[in-house]
Amino acid sequence: MESLVGRYTIRRRLIFITILFMVFGGLLVPDYSWQIFSLKKKLMALEQFHNFLDDVLELRRYEKNFLFGIGNDNVSPILAYLGKIQSHIATLEDDILEVTDRKEYDNFLGTFYHYKEIFRKYSYSAEVDSTEIRESGRDMVEFAEKLVKRKHDHLHSSLELLLYRFVGITGTLFFALILIFQLQVRNVLKRIAFVQKATRDVVKDKFTPIADNAKIQDEVTGLIIAFNKMVTEIDARKEQLVQSRKLAAIGTFSSGIAHELNNPLNNISLSADTLLEEYDNLSEAEAKEIITDIISQTERASGVVKNLLDFSRDKAPSSMPLRITDAVEASHKLIANQLMINAIWFENYIHEDLPLVMGDMQKLQQVFINLFVNAIQAMPEGGGLLYVDAQPAPDGMLKIIVNDTGPGIPPEIIGHIFDPFYTTKEVGAGTGLGLSIVYGIIKKHGGYVEVKSKVNVGTTFIIYLPIAGNPEEQQEKQDESRHN
Repeated sequence: MESLVGRYTIRRRLIFITILFMVFGGLLVPDYSWQIFSLKKKLMALEQFHNFLDDVLELRRYEKNFLFGIGNDNVSPILAYLGKIQSHIATLEDDILEVTDRKEYDNFLGTFYHYKEIFRKYSYSAEVDSTEIRESGRDMVEFAEKLVKRKHDHLHSSLELLLYRFVGITGTLFFALILIFQLQVRNVLKRIAFVQKATRDVVKDKFTPIADNAKIQDEVTGLIIAFNKMVTEIDARKEQLVQSRKLAAIGTFSSGIAHELNNPLNNISLSADTLLEEYDNLSEAEAKEIITDIISQTERASGVVKNLLDFSRDKAPSSMPLRITDAVEASHKLIANQLMINAIWFENYIHEDLPLVMGDMQKLQQVFINLFVNAIQAMPEGGGLLYVDAQPAPDGMLKIIVNDTGPGIPPEIIGHIFDPFYTTKEVGAGTGLGLSIVYGIIKKHGGYVEVKSKVNVGTTFIIYLPIAGNPEEQQEKQDESRHN
């Protein structure tokens, strides 16, 4: 792939198009230069044709003066103009033959030399045939006028041909280059549009890897590969961030967990000591009672550890129908002692017969842990109330309400609370990732989060999650959940 990318880079293709343009330009310049030079020669020839016609017309003017006896000497100017005409004939012979045939040209030459011979032999005492002179002069004028007209037509045709060639060849080349350039640009822009769409999908957590089906791999191919890799890395880092946030939350309520474990362990220790010291004096029923108490306290401690492990374990996300009250209760158990230490009263008003939602228990547990910990940290030292409620919402959603009686969130910062790393806590008291993680998890579940707050009254987080399946399926899943 690297060799292909190196060979078919956009830069090299643009250089190729530029070279192609220069080659065609290099071929057209000499061709048009020759055409213009040829046109210049034809214009000069046309000017000489006009001079030729003017001299013939002047010749006829002196011829009329001669025939009508006007002036003293008309023969000398006639012979002078005949010399000029002969010079034109010698110079323009090739150009004349381009616009007339040889027979017509020879007829003209015969007429010209006969006319010249008449005046060369003329003497004032000689007789001349005026009719013959007029006919010969008229034939020479007609021939000269035909030459000029044909030369004009020929030059006009040459100009049209030059124009058509210029427009045709240059236009074809221009549009061909535009087409090639457009195909290259469209190919690049189309694939860059995929990256732009993918960027928007990343923001919406709907990204799927970009498939590049281009036959020729270039810099955009490298960009797409790098982008796919970058998003994969971002997702991996995001999971690591979520996991680290879990561990941070565990650290926040670790003292409560220690207390929660310490009580059953103390009871186990006291019961075991009693059983050891009083074993010989205890009846079978009393011994069984102490052993039962040890087992009960062991199960209590095991439940705390199990809840803690389930919450902290880094496992692959799995979505399944579940009761939202189970996620709330599992989260409450982990922070129960923390609530008690901070004199915060907790109420769960969620009814068990609410529709099930599609979700990952561990992820939703993290959502509620983050919200509960935030509420605990926000409550004043005098304690407060934290309650959770839920109810069906329009569009197949379940609405979960988490309310606290903390100091509330000022209006000027409420729009930033879901931004990563945004926090109003003191340095070292928080990372500003908790609510950002809550937002990301709920969004991945196909839901959304709203927040309402009033300063010195409290804050309410409203979570919307999609309900799982239709009502009949809901009833079956609820029955299965209760039995389990």
